[in-house]
Amino acid sequence: MSDSPYDVGFTRMETLVRELSADSEANRNEAATRKDLIDRLFFDVLQWPRELCTVEESHEGKYTDYIFGMPEKKLIVEAKREGVYFELPIDKKSRLVSLGTLMRRNDNLEAALKQVSGYCTSRGVALAVACNGRQLVAFIGSRADGVPPIEGRALVFRNLEEMAEDFANLWNCLSYPAIDGQRLAHILTTDTLPPPPAKISRSLVHFPGVKRRNDLELELRILGEIFLQDLVKTSELESDFLKECYCSSGALSQYALVSKEILRNRYSASGEGRTKSVTAARDKSGASQELLNAVIAKSVTQRPVILLGDVGVGKTSFINHLVSVEAKEELERGIVLYVDFGREPALRTDLEKYVLDSFERQLREKQGIDLHSDAFVRGVYHGELVAMRKGIYGFLQEADPIAYKLKEAELLQGKIDNQSGHLKKVVDHLISGERRTIVAFLDNIDQRQDDFQEQVFLIAQSLAETWPITCFVTMRPSTYSKSRRQGSLSAYQNRVFTISPPRVDLVIRKRLEYALNKLINGGVLALSSEGITVESRMLQEYIEVLIDSLERNSSLAECLDNVSAGNVRDALDLLTNFVGSGHVDTGKILEIKLKTGEYYIPLHEFLRAVIFGDNEYYSPDTSFVANVFDVITPQGAEHFLTPFILDHCWRSSQTSRAEKGYIAESEVRSSMQDLGYLDQQVDAALDRAVRSKMLDYAGSDDSAPNRVRITQRGAYILQRLMSQFVYLDAVVTDVPFVDDLARLEIRGDVFRIDERLERGKHFLAYLDRQWTNAPRVPNGFDWEFVSVKAKQGISEVERRIKARRDSDSR
Repeated sequence: MSDSPYDVGFTRMETLVRELSADSEANRNEAATRKDLIDRLFFDVLQWPRELCTVEESHEGKYTDYIFGMPEKKLIVEAKREGVYFELPIDKKSRLVSLGTLMRRNDNLEAALKQVSGYCTSRGVALAVACNGRQLVAFIGSRADGVPPIEGRALVFRNLEEMAEDFANLWNCLSYPAIDGQRLAHILTTDTLPPPPAKISRSLVHFPGVKRRNDLELELRILGEIFLQDLVKTSELESDFLKECYCSSGALSQYALVSKEILRNRYSASGEGRTKSVTAARDKSGASQELLNAVIAKSVTQRPVILLGDVGVGKTSFINHLVSVEAKEELERGIVLYVDFGREPALRTDLEKYVLDSFERQLREKQGIDLHSDAFVRGVYHGELVAMRKGIYGFLQEADPIAYKLKEAELLQGKIDNQSGHLKKVVDHLISGERRTIVAFLDNIDQRQDDFQEQVFLIAQSLAETWPITCFVTMRPSTYSKSRRQGSLSAYQNRVFTISPPRVDLVIRKRLEYALNKLINGGVLALSSEGITVESRMLQEYIEVLIDSLERNSSLAECLDNVSAGNVRDALDLLTNFVGSGHVDTGKILEIKLKTGEYYIPLHEFLRAVIFGDNEYYSPDTSFVANVFDVITPQGAEHFLTPFILDHCWRSSQTSRAEKGYIAESEVRSSMQDLGYLDQQVDAALDRAVRSKMLDYAGSDDSAPNRVRITQRGAYILQRLMSQFVYLDAVVTDVPFVDDLARLEIRGDVFRIDERLERGKHFLAYLDRQWTNAPRVPNGFDWEFVSVKAKQGISEVERRIKARRDSDSR
C-alpha cells in the first residue's frame, strides 16, 4: 500500500530539515534560496505540480516570484534571499499573529508583506506568502471584507523545524491537495470583528486640507527653516556655527516625564552594553581620548569603528564638530572622507562603486589631488616603474624610447582602470609618502533598510581590513543589536562609541541666539537674497519672543523635549511648525511684543501648531501626536484601551521588575485581556502606540521575550495632553463615535471658538458615557480624573474669552 500524499510530504519535510541542519549558517543569494529551499518546500514537500506554477510573471511592469494555480490563480509567493531574516515572535504557541505586530520595527518583513499584498490586489489573488526559505508568513493578500490586508492576521512558521513539528497545519493550509479547501482563509478570518462607524474626517470634503497663511506667516516659515534647519548645511558658516551652536551630548533632560534611569541606559536595553568594547563617545572634558586615538589611528584595528546613536540625536553634528573642532589639531595634515547616505537616491545598484566615486571626487575637489594626472600617477607607482626598467622591457629605454613610453602608459592605465586598487594605492602613497592621516566616515546609513545597512557595513569592513585608514560607520542601537545577533556584525568584534542626545532646549536656544546675534544684528545673512521682505526689526522681535518664551515658560520646553523624545531633528521640526504657522495669530504676537516689549507664547498656542502641522484638520498620518481614542471595533470601552496600555507601561517602568524601563509585551497583553479586551484590539492598540512612538519596542533575541516601554512622547500624551482642550479639539475628527447621539451632536466643520468649545463638551460627555462600560484598574488610569481636568480647562478658556469680550466692549 503506497503512502498518502500527506505521508510523502511529511517524510520530505523531515529530510529537508535534516539536510539543512548542517548548514544553518548558510547565506544563499535569492536564486540559490529559491532552488535549494523554496522550490523544495513547495514542489517536493507541499506537492504543488510545477506545471501549475508560473515564475517571474510580469503584470503592469512588476514581476512576481511564484504564482501557484492554473487557470485560477490561488497563491502568490514572494521569495527573499536566505540572509534576509524576519523578526518573528518567539512564542511557539502563537501560530496566528497580527500583521501589525509582525511589522513593528521589522523593515525586511514589512517590505515583503506589502510587496506581495500589492501583487495579490493587482492580480485578484487571495492568498499571499513571504518566504526566505527558512521562515514563512502566510496571509490574505487581497480581501473583500473591507479589512486592509496588512491589518489582518498571518500564519507564521519561524523556522523549518517548526514546519516539521506542526506539519499538519502547514499541509492543511498551503499544500496543493488542501488549498482548494480554503482552510487558511477560514482560520485567518475567524472571529473577525465588525468595524467601527466611520470617523468624522471621512465626511470632510477637503480633509486633511492645507492651512492657509498670510504673507507674513509664509515669510516667517521660510525664515524658520533657514535659522533652525538650514544653517548647519551652509558651508561658509559651518565652522563658526559648530563653535557657537554645538551642544555636547549626554546631558539628561530635566523635563523628561520618564525616569532618568531610562534615559541614562538608552543604549544598554537591547544588550549593546554587554561587552567592554562599547563606551561613551564623550566624557566631561569632551571627545573621549579613546575616540581621538581612533581618529588619528593610534589604536591599531582592522575593523570599522561604530558610532552608535538613535535617529535624530545628532550623529552627523557630532562628526562635524569632532573633525572641525575637537580633533582639528590632530587632523591638521589629515584627510577626511565623508559619505552621506541620507542625501543620496534610495536605489544604488553598486554601493561600493558609489563610495569609491565619492572618495575620488572629494580628493579631487577638496584636496586638489588629480588621481589621473601624469605626475601624480607616476609618483604613486614609482616602485612599479622602477621594476619595469629592470624588467624585460627595460632595453626599450635606449632601443626604442617611444615604445618604452607606450609600455609605461599601458602599465599605468591598467592600474588606473582598477578603481579600487588605484584608490588604495593612492591612499598608501598619501600616508607613507606624504605622512597624511586619512579617516573615512560612512554616515546616515541608519535611514535605510536593514539589507542596505548590512551592505554598507561590509564595505566599511573591507576598507578597514585592506586600507591603512580608520573607517567609522554610524548606526542605530536597534540595527546594531539585530546585526549582532544574526547579521554582518555577528562575525566581528567592533569598537563601539555611543552618542547620546544633547538637551533639546539648549540646542534650540543656541540656534535662535546665533540667528539673532550673528546673522540679523551682525548682518551676516542678507535676507533679501532669500526673497524676504519682512523688516529685520520684526524678525528680531519674533526671535526674541521665541527665546524668551522657551526660557520663561517651562511648559514649552517640556512639550518640545517629550514630544520629540530627545530627537533633535524632531524638536527642530516641531519649532519650525510653529514659526509662521497658519494656526497661530502671528500678527497679534508681534503687535503685543512691539507695544509692551514682551510676549510669552502660551502652551495651547504652541500645541495647536504642533498637533495640526500644515493641515487644516488633524491627521494621525502626519501629526507628531497620536490619537489615543482610536478604535477598531464599535465597542465604546475600547476608547480607553491605549490609555490603559500607556498607563500600565508607565507605572511598570518605575518598578523593580522593569529592566531599563522595559517590561514583557506578554505582560501587557495579559493585563489588557484580564480587563476584557480582545487579542485583535490589543494588537491594534499596541501597533498604533509603537508606530506613533508612544511605546518603544525592544525586539527580541533567543534569550529574552519581546519587551516594550513607554517613551517620553507616550508619557506626555498620557499625563499632559489628554486633558488639554487643544488636544481634544484636534483629535475629535479622528474618533469613530459608537453611539447615535454623539454622531448627531458632534460635527467636524466648525471653526469659531465658541462652536469648538461646545463640541469639546459634547466629546467629553460622549467619552464619559463610554467610561461607564469600561473596566477599572485600582490606582491605574482613571478617565474621570482626566475628564474633570479637561472640563476645567474648557471653563478657563470660556472665562478668558468672556473677559476679553467684556474688555473690548468697554
